[in-house]
Amino acid sequence: MRYLPSSPQEDQQLLAAIGVKKAEDCLSGVPPKFLLKSLLNLPQQSSELEVLRAMKNMSQKNTSFNSRFLGAGAYAHFIPAAVDMQVGRQEWFTSYTPYQPEISQGTLQHIFEYQTIMCDLTGTDVSNASLYDGGTACLESALMAVRVQKKKNTVLISEGLHPYYQEVLRSGFASHEDLKLVSVGLQQGVTDLSDLKHKCDDSVAAVLIGYPNFLGHVEDLTACAAITRGAGALLISVTQEAMSLGWLAAPGTVGADIACGEAMSFGNRTSFGGPFLGFIGVRDAHKRELPGRVVGETKDLEGRTGYVLTLTAREQHIRRDKATSNICSNQGLIALRANIWLQLAGPRGLRGLAEQNAAKAQYLRSRLLELPCWEAIDDAPFFNEFALRYVGDWSRMKQELVREGILPGLELDTLQAPWSSQYQRGILWCATELNTRHQIEHLIEVMARFAVVNA
Repeated sequence: MRYLPSSPQEDQQLLAAIGVKKAEDCLSGVPPKFLLKSLLNLPQQSSELEVLRAMKNMSQKNTSFNSRFLGAGAYAHFIPAAVDMQVGRQEWFTSYTPYQPEISQGTLQHIFEYQTIMCDLTGTDVSNASLYDGGTACLESALMAVRVQKKKNTVLISEGLHPYYQEVLRSGFASHEDLKLVSVGLQQGVTDLSDLKHKCDDSVAAVLIGYPNFLGHVEDLTACAAITRGAGALLISVTQEAMSLGWLAAPGTVGADIACGEAMSFGNRTSFGGPFLGFIGVRDAHKRELPGRVVGETKDLEGRTGYVLTLTAREQHIRRDKATSNICSNQGLIALRANIWLQLAGPRGLRGLAEQNAAKAQYLRSRLLELPCWEAIDDAPFFNEFALRYVGDWSRMKQELVREGILPGLELDTLQAPWSSQYQRGILWCATELNTRHQIEHLIEVMARFAVVNA
């Protein structure tokens, strides 16, 4: 909410209107033992200008980068000014669930539009709202699949799934003693189909596959679906970079029964780690087990279009032990940003931006491999991320890049992943539409110069 300062005279008018002489009189109902006996040890109040100067000095302690090549689950994309302008309207400044349709038509309509767009992008029949992030979307999808499948207690997860998503899954499954999580290995950076087939028996409820996976590779969902369905299990696609949905085939059209992931790439900033926006899309047959909320379109008695909460389990709020999901806060404001961004881009715009991501990542990889300090690890298809191995002292190279205002990719050695031995000294690079040719050439020039000086 916007801060609206008031003068001492205005304060007195407000107090008089409610029938008290001073602000402390409003606390008369609080037992004296709970009231402060002295003022808190806080700095004196400051003017707006003084506060802005103090905040600016604090912000200058951050490292500022002119170009970024880091993804790994959080992606920087262009956000038109119209998104901030539209979302800045005060009507949207609440995260409370729109239970009362008669006063929540605007909120309900934008959630309905968001769900409709996500159905188009994922190729599924029904999409929901209100999931915190990609990791919790993974967990909710897996638990939903177990409920749908009944009597099946095993969920397979590809080792190519984001390591943090895997941690969320293990944490969420820890309280379910009857459920098991089993990992499926990788072969050349993608899910090992022979290992998947070996482990996909009649106890498996679902299989989770990254699309693209954490290493940036595009998995063959059609081949995975053939094995999964052959065992009577559900295939769950997990998309951590939603921009790829503008370039890849919609997961629901190539075998996924449930499509989940992270949609922060649509109109939301990385912002020091959040907020993020989880999503789930399902086939019509599974909609009753969908967590979160589903907004539907209807008609009132006069035939006018209206929007209502079509599906929301009250057990989420009053009988948590019976709930299909305990995620209750409405992520509507973050979904609104995605909705506005997607409608501004349109299908052709989204496709064009996604193609830019893929093309710039291809160019970045080709330029890096021209340097003797880089070597390929695998050649599987990728979207806007890829891993290369650095031959040399990466810590010193990284310091040089940071000094030049360049944020490099993620060091895969820092992750405790099953595939770490294959990707030793691997760096996961990312390029989006924000990376210009000049930025890429500057990166290459700094690396080449550093290699010559330290040869």
